Amino acid sequence: MKGKLLGLTVLLVAFAGSALAQTQFSGTLKCGDDKGGVEHTIEVGDHPGHQLMIGKSTCTYTTPIVIAGLKSITQTGASTTEINGPKGQEQVYAVVAMENGDKAYVHAQDTGVITEGGKVITYHGTFFFTGGTGKLKGLKGKGTYKGSGDPVGLTTSQIEGEYTLPGATNPGK
Repeated sequence: MKGKLLGLTVLLVAFAGSALAQTQFSGTLKCGDDKGGVEHTIEVGDHPGHQLMIGKSTCTYTTPIVIAGLKSITQTGASTTEINGPKGQEQVYAVVAMENGDKAYVHAQDTGVITEGGKVITYHGTFFFTGGTGKLKGLKGKGTYKGSGDPVGLTTSQIEGEYTLPGATNPGK
């Protein structure tokens, strides 16, 4: 019994330490104004408005996220999107470039709706970090984002999340 209690205590302390090391962040990301973006669209053909897309773009942080004291500058992402009438869903794999050259790796997914006669898209989604380089090695975390823009890709996203780094007791300072 004493061994089980000690094991439970160690587990609770580990979780408490992990919770203390989580650091929250927020930022704003603007996408679609890069000239180097690539996009390919294929009509599925089963009914009007059903399309599959694959693309790559570079986005700029107008309000950077801060991870381990480092500010984000840009994010380059590759995405797959299915548009079915006014609704869409997307998978994104991205690399966030930080001011010192370190990188954070992200996987995100969202759903969206095209409104106002095809002129405005609104979307919301979730993301998680899959790792990083340099000071961000072992980065873990998750968050949400929401935004709007036009259907050709000029969008602005509000991002909120939290992260942890291995061995960090106060990673935000």
